[in-house]
Amino acid sequence: MRIFLQKTLGWGRQLGQRTNLGLAAGLLYALATPHMVKAAENTLELELNRAAQTDSGCMLTFVAANKTGQALKGVAYEFVLFDADGLVDLMTAFDFGAMPEQKTVVRQFELAGAQCPAISQILVNGAARCDLAKPAEAADDTCVSSLATKSRTDIAFIK
Repeated sequence: MRIFLQKTLGWGRQLGQRTNLGLAAGLLYALATPHMVKAAENTLELELNRAAQTDSGCMLTFVAANKTGQALKGVAYEFVLFDADGLVDLMTAFDFGAMPEQKTVVRQFELAGAQCPAISQILVNGAARCDLAKPAEAADDTCVSSLATKSRTDIAFIK
């Protein structure tokens, strides 16, 4: 009988510890999740999806998802392209045009005379244009601060 009680008490303590850990993990998740969701919702996601060599240059394909919560009448970014040695090769602006709220769009830009394999990195230097549907909003927060970049290519894409 005494052995049975010790096993029962030991199991109960372990169960209590597991329950406390489970409650703590659940509470931490509940507190963190709304902030993570809010951060993901207030972004302008810009993905370098493809870099393809063409007869006349390098064709860059971007997938842009407007998750800022507002429509953008027009967006253009200044990009800086770096070569394999990390030297600035080209500064240019790409006009992504209108980006409706909660909409994903695909845009392509051709860099005439450029060789895709020679591009090591693309830096978003800033917003060349940011026209919001609601002009009272802070354009910098929407077009620059909310910008999130990623690349599915060998070219690094940073802000």
